[in-house]
Amino acid sequence: MRCDRAGEEEEEQNKTLALTENSRRGLCGLQNLGNTCFMNSGLQCLSNVKALTDYFLTDKYLKEINETNALGTKGKLVRKYGGFLKNLWFATTSVQSPWALKSAISEFQSMVFL
Repeated sequence: MRCDRAGEEEEEQNKTLALTENSRRGLCGLQNLGNTCFMNSGLQCLSNVKALTDYFLTDKYLKEINETNALGTKGKLVRKYGGFLKNLWFATTSVQSPWALKSAISEFQSMVFL
């Protein structure tokens, strides 16, 4: 089942986002996508680890993605997390949907979201 707004998060990732006076700076809720309350809670905690979040918001992680690891996700998961964080910190809406990140996680670990 896909929600009507499922593609919006992917679209936001392609935009250059920056902090403005209206940016939420991580102070927004996460939409429950059906049994994702624990995931959302963990994402909220991770998004407030300053050093980690700065690493993603400044795109420093992009230089360190290992796309050749046979056991990895070819960088897809880390890119989705980076886009999710940018939406959480730079967007101006009070609720964000972690749909693209959830979708990427379930693509590589389908048993997580049965």
